[in-house]
Amino acid sequence: ATFCAVTGGSRGLGRSIAVQLAGRLGEGSRLVLTGRSLQGLQETKRLVEEKCPNQLEVRLVTGDMQDPTAYPTLFSEIFANTPGNNAMMIHNAGTLGDLSKKAAEHSDPQILNKYYATNLTSAIALTAKFMEVFSGTSVRRTVVNISSGTAIEPLEHHSLYCSGKAARNMFFKVMAEEEPDVRVLSYSPGPMVTDMYYTIKSCGVKKVEDGCRVMESQGLIQNPDDSAKHLLILLEEDKFKSGAFLDVF
Repeated sequence: ATFCAVTGGSRGLGRSIAVQLAGRLGEGSRLVLTGRSLQGLQETKRLVEEKCPNQLEVRLVTGDMQDPTAYPTLFSEIFANTPGNNAMMIHNAGTLGDLSKKAAEHSDPQILNKYYATNLTSAIALTAKFMEVFSGTSVRRTVVNISSGTAIEPLEHHSLYCSGKAARNMFFKVMAEEEPDVRVLSYSPGPMVTDMYYTIKSCGVKKVEDGCRVMESQGLIQNPDDSAKHLLILLEEDKFKSGAFLDVF
Protein backbone atom coordinates (compact mmCIF):
# COMPACT_ATOMS: atom_id res chain seq x y z
CA ALA A 1 0.00 0.00 0.00
CA THR A 2 1.28 3.42 -1.00
CA PHE A 3 0.33 6.95 -0.08
CA CYS A 4 0.65 9.32 -3.03
CA ALA A 5 -0.30 13.00 -3.27
CA VAL A 6 -0.37 14.89 -6.56
CA THR A 7 -0.83 18.67 -6.51
CA GLY A 8 -2.50 20.31 -9.48
CA GLY A 9 -4.43 17.13 -10.21
CA SER A 10 -7.48 18.70 -11.79
CA ARG A 11 -6.20 18.83 -15.39
CA GLY A 12 -3.22 18.60 -17.73
CA LEU A 13 -0.11 16.75 -16.59
CA GLY A 14 -1.41 16.30 -13.04
CA ARG A 15 -4.46 14.42 -14.33
CA SER A 16 -2.29 12.29 -16.63
CA ILE A 17 0.07 11.40 -13.78
CA ALA A 18 -2.84 10.46 -11.52
CA VAL A 19 -4.54 8.24 -14.09
CA GLN A 20 -1.33 6.45 -15.04
CA LEU A 21 -0.36 6.00 -11.38
CA ALA A 22 -3.68 4.33 -10.70
CA GLY A 23 -2.74 1.05 -12.35
CA ARG A 24 0.67 0.99 -10.66
CA LEU A 25 -0.23 1.52 -6.99
CA GLY A 26 -0.76 -1.55 -4.81
CA GLU A 27 -4.05 -2.58 -3.26
CA GLY A 28 -4.99 -0.47 -0.24
CA SER A 29 -3.18 2.58 -1.56
CA ARG A 30 -4.46 6.13 -1.30
CA LEU A 31 -4.18 8.78 -4.00
CA VAL A 32 -4.73 12.37 -2.82
CA LEU A 33 -5.40 14.92 -5.54
CA THR A 34 -5.23 18.63 -4.79
CA GLY A 35 -6.27 21.61 -6.88
CA ARG A 36 -8.43 24.70 -7.07
CA SER A 37 -11.18 23.21 -9.26
CA LEU A 38 -13.38 20.65 -7.52
CA GLN A 39 -15.08 19.86 -10.83
CA GLY A 40 -11.71 19.14 -12.45
CA LEU A 41 -10.61 16.98 -9.52
CA GLN A 42 -13.87 15.01 -9.66
CA GLU A 43 -13.29 14.28 -13.35
CA THR A 44 -9.75 13.08 -12.60
CA LYS A 45 -11.12 10.87 -9.84
CA ARG A 46 -13.69 9.41 -12.24
CA LEU A 47 -10.96 8.55 -14.74
CA VAL A 48 -8.78 6.99 -12.02
CA GLU A 49 -11.60 4.86 -10.65
CA GLU A 50 -12.64 3.84 -14.16
CA LYS A 51 -9.13 2.50 -14.74
CA CYS A 52 -8.64 0.98 -11.29
CA PRO A 53 -11.98 0.14 -9.60
CA ASN A 54 -12.03 -0.84 -5.90
CA GLN A 55 -8.26 -1.10 -5.53
CA LEU A 56 -7.52 2.51 -4.69
CA GLU A 57 -8.93 5.16 -2.37
CA VAL A 58 -9.01 8.57 -4.04
CA ARG A 59 -9.33 11.69 -1.89
CA LEU A 60 -9.84 15.22 -3.18
CA VAL A 61 -8.56 18.34 -1.43
CA THR A 62 -9.45 21.75 -2.82
CA GLY A 63 -7.71 24.94 -1.83
CA ASP A 64 -5.65 27.89 -2.97
CA MET A 65 -1.97 27.69 -2.12
CA GLN A 66 -1.43 31.45 -2.46
CA ASP A 67 -2.64 31.92 1.14
CA PRO A 68 -0.09 30.44 3.60
CA THR A 69 -2.51 30.84 6.51
CA ALA A 70 -4.62 28.10 4.90
CA TYR A 71 -1.73 25.60 4.79
CA PRO A 72 -2.31 23.92 8.19
CA THR A 73 -5.91 23.03 7.28
CA LEU A 74 -5.04 21.92 3.75
CA PHE A 75 -2.07 19.85 4.90
CA SER A 76 -4.08 18.11 7.62
CA GLU A 77 -6.64 17.10 4.99
CA ILE A 78 -3.95 15.84 2.62
CA PHE A 79 -2.21 13.70 5.24
CA ALA A 80 -5.18 12.50 7.31
CA ASN A 81 -4.79 8.83 8.39
CA THR A 82 -2.02 8.04 5.92
CA PRO A 83 -1.57 4.34 5.02
CA GLY A 84 1.32 2.17 3.94
CA ASN A 85 5.10 1.99 4.11
CA ASN A 86 5.58 3.72 0.77
CA ALA A 87 4.98 7.44 0.31
CA MET A 88 5.24 9.69 -2.72
CA MET A 89 4.77 13.45 -3.04
CA ILE A 90 4.44 14.89 -6.57
CA HIS A 91 4.61 18.68 -6.78
CA ASN A 92 2.89 19.43 -10.07
CA ALA A 93 0.81 22.55 -9.34
CA GLY A 94 2.07 25.78 -10.84
CA THR A 95 1.06 29.07 -12.42
CA LEU A 96 2.72 31.30 -15.01
CA GLY A 97 2.30 34.72 -13.43
CA ASP A 98 1.69 37.96 -15.31
CA LEU A 99 3.22 37.46 -18.77
CA SER A 100 2.57 41.05 -19.78
CA LYS A 101 5.45 42.27 -17.61
CA LYS A 102 9.18 42.24 -18.13
CA ALA A 103 11.36 41.26 -15.20
CA ALA A 104 12.04 44.87 -14.18
CA GLU A 105 8.31 45.71 -14.17
CA HIS A 106 7.28 43.38 -11.32
CA SER A 107 6.97 46.10 -8.68
CA ASP A 108 4.04 44.98 -6.49
CA PRO A 109 5.30 43.02 -3.44
CA GLN A 110 1.85 41.64 -2.66
CA ILE A 111 1.50 40.10 -6.12
CA LEU A 112 5.03 38.72 -5.86
CA ASN A 113 4.35 37.22 -2.43
CA LYS A 114 1.18 35.53 -3.70
CA TYR A 115 2.97 34.18 -6.76
CA TYR A 116 5.87 32.67 -4.82
CA ALA A 117 3.54 31.37 -2.11
CA THR A 118 1.65 29.44 -4.77
CA ASN A 119 4.68 28.22 -6.70
CA LEU A 120 7.52 27.95 -4.19
CA THR A 121 6.58 28.40 -0.54
CA SER A 122 3.72 25.92 -0.70
CA ALA A 123 5.94 23.22 -2.24
CA ILE A 124 8.60 23.72 0.43
CA ALA A 125 6.10 23.73 3.31
CA LEU A 126 4.19 20.74 1.92
CA THR A 127 7.43 18.80 1.58
CA ALA A 128 8.32 19.59 5.19
CA LYS A 129 4.92 18.28 6.31
CA PHE A 130 5.36 15.17 4.15
CA MET A 131 8.73 14.51 5.81
CA GLU A 132 7.22 15.07 9.25
CA VAL A 133 4.34 12.65 8.63
CA PHE A 134 6.57 10.00 7.05
CA SER A 135 9.54 10.39 9.39
CA GLY A 136 10.39 6.74 9.92
CA THR A 137 13.38 5.34 8.05
CA SER A 138 11.35 2.19 7.33
CA VAL A 139 9.12 4.22 5.01
CA ARG A 140 10.24 4.44 1.39
CA ARG A 141 9.84 8.12 0.48
CA THR A 142 9.94 9.73 -2.97
CA VAL A 143 9.54 13.42 -3.77
CA VAL A 144 9.02 14.59 -7.35
CA ASN A 145 9.30 18.22 -8.37
CA ILE A 146 7.69 18.95 -11.74
CA SER A 147 10.16 21.41 -13.18
CA SER A 148 10.74 23.03 -16.55
CA GLY A 149 13.48 23.80 -19.04
CA THR A 150 12.89 27.41 -18.04
CA ALA A 151 14.52 26.60 -14.69
CA ILE A 152 17.84 26.75 -16.53
CA GLU A 153 17.01 28.71 -19.71
CA PRO A 154 15.55 32.25 -19.51
CA LEU A 155 12.31 32.99 -21.35
CA GLU A 156 11.23 36.57 -22.00
CA HIS A 157 8.28 37.82 -19.92
CA HIS A 158 8.44 34.63 -17.81
CA SER A 159 10.72 35.91 -15.03
CA LEU A 160 8.43 34.80 -12.20
CA TYR A 161 7.89 31.35 -13.70
CA CYS A 162 11.59 30.86 -14.50
CA SER A 163 12.79 32.03 -11.09
CA GLY A 164 10.22 29.94 -9.23
CA LYS A 165 11.21 26.80 -11.12
CA ALA A 166 14.92 27.52 -10.63
CA ALA A 167 14.46 28.03 -6.89
CA ARG A 168 12.50 24.79 -6.58
CA ASN A 169 15.20 22.87 -8.45
CA MET A 170 17.88 24.07 -6.05
CA PHE A 171 15.73 23.49 -2.97
CA PHE A 172 15.18 19.86 -3.92
CA LYS A 173 18.82 19.44 -4.89
CA VAL A 174 19.85 20.55 -1.39
CA MET A 175 17.20 18.31 0.16
CA ALA A 176 18.60 15.31 -1.74
CA GLU A 177 22.04 16.02 -0.24
CA GLU A 178 20.61 16.32 3.26
CA GLU A 179 18.19 13.36 3.07
CA PRO A 180 20.04 10.40 1.51
CA ASP A 181 17.20 8.03 2.44
CA VAL A 182 14.72 9.98 0.31
CA ARG A 183 14.51 9.65 -3.48
CA VAL A 184 14.26 13.15 -4.99
CA LEU A 185 13.72 13.97 -8.66
CA SER A 186 13.15 17.22 -10.56
CA TYR A 187 11.49 16.34 -13.86
CA SER A 188 10.95 18.63 -16.83
CA PRO A 189 7.96 17.29 -18.79
CA GLY A 190 8.67 19.38 -21.88
CA PRO A 191 6.21 21.65 -23.68
CA MET A 192 2.80 19.96 -23.66
CA VAL A 193 -0.64 20.41 -25.17
CA THR A 194 -2.22 22.00 -22.07
CA ASP A 195 -4.04 25.19 -21.14
CA MET A 196 -0.72 26.59 -19.89
CA TYR A 197 0.92 25.99 -23.28
CA TYR A 198 -1.87 27.78 -25.13
CA THR A 199 -1.49 30.73 -22.75
CA ILE A 200 2.25 30.89 -23.50
CA LYS A 201 1.63 30.46 -27.23
CA SER A 202 -0.63 33.53 -27.28
CA CYS A 203 1.24 35.67 -24.73
CA GLY A 204 1.90 38.49 -27.20
CA VAL A 205 5.69 38.20 -27.05
CA LYS A 206 6.86 37.59 -30.62
CA LYS A 207 10.04 35.71 -29.71
CA VAL A 208 8.12 33.34 -27.43
CA GLU A 209 5.28 32.80 -29.90
CA ASP A 210 7.76 32.16 -32.74
CA GLY A 211 9.54 29.65 -30.52
CA CYS A 212 6.28 27.78 -29.97
CA ARG A 213 5.68 27.57 -33.71
CA VAL A 214 9.19 26.23 -34.28
CA MET A 215 8.71 23.54 -31.62
CA GLU A 216 5.39 22.57 -33.17
CA SER A 217 6.97 22.28 -36.63
CA GLN A 218 9.66 20.00 -35.13
CA GLY A 219 7.10 17.79 -33.37
CA LEU A 220 8.41 18.68 -29.91
CA ILE A 221 5.07 19.45 -28.24
CA GLN A 222 4.26 16.55 -25.94
CA ASN A 223 0.99 14.90 -25.06
CA PRO A 224 0.64 15.04 -21.24
CA ASP A 225 -0.05 11.29 -21.16
CA ASP A 226 3.24 10.55 -22.93
CA SER A 227 5.25 12.79 -20.62
CA ALA A 228 3.55 11.30 -17.54
CA LYS A 229 4.36 7.81 -18.80
CA HIS A 230 8.02 8.77 -19.21
CA LEU A 231 8.11 10.09 -15.64
CA LEU A 232 6.63 6.90 -14.21
CA ILE A 233 9.14 4.79 -16.14
CA LEU A 234 11.95 6.84 -14.57
CA LEU A 235 10.45 6.27 -11.12
CA GLU A 236 9.94 2.55 -11.68
CA GLU A 237 13.46 2.00 -13.05
CA ASP A 238 14.79 4.06 -10.11
CA LYS A 239 18.23 4.58 -11.63
CA PHE A 240 18.42 8.38 -11.39
CA LYS A 241 20.74 10.13 -8.98
CA SER A 242 18.69 11.60 -6.17
CA GLY A 243 18.34 15.35 -6.67
CA ALA A 244 18.83 15.07 -10.44
CA PHE A 245 17.14 17.34 -12.96
CA LEU A 246 15.94 15.18 -15.87
CA ASP A 247 14.20 16.29 -19.05
CA VAL A 248 11.61 14.30 -21.02
CA PHE A 249 13.89 14.54 -24.07
